[in-house]
Amino acid sequence: MALHNKIGKIGEDIAVKYLRQEGYYIIERNYRNKFGEIDIIAAKNNYTIFIEVKSRSSENYIELAQSLYYKQIAHLRRAAIFYFSEKNIHLSLIRFDLIALKIDPAARRIDKLKHFKNIID
Repeated sequence: MALHNKIGKIGEDIAVKYLRQEGYYIIERNYRNKFGEIDIIAAKNNYTIFIEVKSRSSENYIELAQSLYYKQIAHLRRAAIFYFSEKNIHLSLIRFDLIALKIDPAARRIDKLKHFKNIID
């Protein structure tokens, strides 16, 4: 497995652990459909939350929040809409979040973590 894939997997594992500690229920991980992939689908306070995880070992983690491009956001929206259709779920409370991590892959630990809530209006 390539280093960037290992860092991504470690980041997602850390994000899931963090979300559980914050009271989120993890519904699904790495959900894929014809529109793209959603890293984590979670629930909290009557919201279904679609979470993108961005992990890096060297960049400033705050800059990761700006690393979602318009095309990626469009894919995320379409994948979420398809998720509701596919699962036959009718909810009005949804949110899109980003968890940005700067991690030390050798130690499998977080250097920094920032949870950006409601990144898409």
